[in-house]
Amino acid sequence: MSRIALIISFILISTSVLNAQNRRSKDTKVGFIGGYVYAEVNGERDNAEWNDYGSGVYAGAFVDIYINEKFHLQPAANFAYVNDFNIIYLPLMLKYQIGGKGFNVQAGTQVTYLLGSDDVTGTKDQFGWELGAGLGMDITKSIFIQGRYTYEVSRRKVDDFLGLPSQDFKFNNIMIGIGYRLSPVDRF
Repeated sequence: MSRIALIISFILISTSVLNAQNRRSKDTKVGFIGGYVYAEVNGERDNAEWNDYGSGVYAGAFVDIYINEKFHLQPAANFAYVNDFNIIYLPLMLKYQIGGKGFNVQAGTQVTYLLGSDDVTGTKDQFGWELGAGLGMDITKSIFIQGRYTYEVSRRKVDDFLGLPSQDFKFNNIMIGIGYRLSPVDRF
């Protein structure tokens, strides 16, 4: 199922980028983002549930695609380092602009890929699929902040996690970041 989510995300991002090429260049913004990640890991082994928490940083690039005055589509690619885990996040968020001052709400999906860790061996399902929602606000014409929560719908299977035998686990994330657009928005 996670591979299907990755394929769907890839198709949506590709379609969005191709669609953006047909629009005026001022409508599509490209930029960089970085920030803080707080991850909750939920697992299950031998019918017992456990939780663990970690934090780290992320950085990446995004494309903000103009659909109309209120709606934007924002695909991104982010790399994160959280408690010895290396994770790639590929979010695809629909943003709804509230008013004319740069406030927005976001909702969408995110595909994650676990690159590995010193504590994890034998990961079978490295892809994960998450649903997310968040808020954003423009600080200036080029700088913005955003916060997002994502809930992993899929479950990953691992043979050895923190020295424990075969178990399922999933990540839920809070990501808070600051971004910079290479070309400014028209608001303000």
